[in-house]
Amino acid sequence: MSKKQPTAYVICGFIGAGKTTFARKLEKETGAIRVTKDEWIIKIFGNKITSDKNFAVFDKNITGLARDFAFKILKAGKDVIIDEGFWVKSQRDDIKKKIINVGAEPIFYYVECSINKMKERVIARSKNPPTDSFEINGEMFDKYLKYWEPPKKEEGILLAS
Repeated sequence: MSKKQPTAYVICGFIGAGKTTFARKLEKETGAIRVTKDEWIIKIFGNKITSDKNFAVFDKNITGLARDFAFKILKAGKDVIIDEGFWVKSQRDDIKKKIINVGAEPIFYYVECSINKMKERVIARSKNPPTDSFEINGEMFDKYLKYWEPPKKEEGILLAS
């Protein structure tokens, strides 16, 4: 009896695009285990952590932990959803290689949304952040936007719907 190749659903998109909403929908549809690193950070540090001078360190460490956990799931032969953002092409290329190297199939989804709509959502929800979202003001949004590289068509990423 051959073992089914596990699938890694990789969710990419910018802040406020609706990545986690899409990841939750995908979780229900596929039964894959969802790993949303932002939820981990918020559970540990709260949702007002983004202005902390150590936020980048916390984010990097939790991201590494979440990815390690996602790869353990894949190595166990289970499907996983990696809900992280993958803002730059080099991150997307790197995670794709790692997924293939553990014998899993990568399927990338891009949660596309206009910059104005994302900024509007983020500012609105930051006024009274829900328990699963960060508080991010307009200035922070603009600062982060400088790092955003939307996927190009040749990357072969599916558009989330």
